[in-house]
Amino acid sequence: MTEAKENLAHAGNLVEIVNDLMLVLNEKEKRSIVGRFGFTGKKETLSAIGRELRLSRERVRQIEKNALRKMSELMKKSHSSMINEVAGTLEKSGGVIVDDLIPEDFLKLANDQKFARNYLRLVLTIIANTEKINESDKFKEGWRLKTVTSDKILSVITKAIEYFKAEEIPQTLEGLGNEIPAIGKMDSNFVMSCIQISKKLIVAKNGMIGLSGWPSVNPRNVRDKIYYVLKTSGQPLHFTEITSSIASLEFDKKRVVRATVHNELIADDRFVLIGRGIYALREWGYSDGTVYEVIKNILSNSKKPLISTEIIELVNKSRKVKKNTIVINLQTKKEFKKVSGGYVFEKL
Repeated sequence: MTEAKENLAHAGNLVEIVNDLMLVLNEKEKRSIVGRFGFTGKKETLSAIGRELRLSRERVRQIEKNALRKMSELMKKSHSSMINEVAGTLEKSGGVIVDDLIPEDFLKLANDQKFARNYLRLVLTIIANTEKINESDKFKEGWRLKTVTSDKILSVITKAIEYFKAEEIPQTLEGLGNEIPAIGKMDSNFVMSCIQISKKLIVAKNGMIGLSGWPSVNPRNVRDKIYYVLKTSGQPLHFTEITSSIASLEFDKKRVVRATVHNELIADDRFVLIGRGIYALREWGYSDGTVYEVIKNILSNSKKPLISTEIIELVNKSRKVKKNTIVINLQTKKEFKKVSGGYVFEKL
């Protein structure tokens, strides 16, 4: 190896190392690697490259395979320090990474250069101690150290799915470890990586983990996003606050306006209007109706007269209204009769 190449191997610049590896390739092999891994920004299909080179799709596949073999041999021979760095960085992530969630530590190996992720994908393909996780009904596309078996990853995922199906509530990573002792004993980075690589599990923006089909952790439409915001806040919110929260969370690129949020709040039975523009979740115990109707239900279901402070407290559990509004209803509605010990409801 030349002095320049020796310095390069220790520089930690993964992009430059890949360019060095490509010196052993012929023109067709270079064209195949550049296109297939998207070094110019766009990944190309075997067919597209084949049309340009006037070769069959299968022939391009063979050329790519041969090119990767050559690069792998040179990488092992001349750049062992980078192999160790990549493997070590992958180990810090628990030995598993999702292709779409390549950690920043990996990008630093490529000096954060443009299309760095694509160069990383090539290196992860050609080094011997890593293996690609192909997308399937169980897994997202990703990478793993060969010492971390698919069965070990699947074991964590299966245990988590079984727990969530039984308990039907989201959990933090720490909470999941407390609830499932076998997971609690494992490295937290590994457990989180297993959850991220699973197609059946998801990590919400607030860090809560659950099944990917749950709107409480994976909202897909406006109604589910509203539910997520209210559920996460744990308290009633004005519809303008809900709209702002949806925008700040950036679930996707879709813009949501206040009018849309308000319409969905009205249309979905999960949400209850409890004050002027203020909504709560019905599952919290809130109910529909005017203040009069709420007081009526409270007194009708009570086995004894209730004083005004008790009524105010009970009303506020289902409606968010001013104290005076409740008092005025008690004083002006003839059905609410004041007797010894408080108020009762009497049908007229």
